[in-house]
Amino acid sequence: METYLTIEGLANYLQLSVQTVRRYVLNREVPYHKIKKVIRFRVSEIEKWVDEGGLIAHCKKQKDTGDSLFNDNENELTEEKTDCGEAAEEKDEA
Repeated sequence: METYLTIEGLANYLQLSVQTVRRYVLNREVPYHKIKKVIRFRVSEIEKWVDEGGLIAHCKKQKDTGDSLFNDNENELTEEKTDCGEAAEEKDEA
């Protein structure tokens, strides 16, 4: 049977803050499943995501393809790129 983690469990597993994991979910930067109103993470998907570069690969893909979760408003798009840069720096510090 597949193992699932809570937000707190994933934060502990990846040695990140709970706030950082919540931001990843909000920005759809990490694979997750919503079961009714509860968010869970499959360990196998998280391990694959990390092996593929995690957030750094996600941000690079967005920049390469121009894919954005925001509207095409220039200010919001710039904001997202900043979030990816901050997240990559935070990951490097850990």
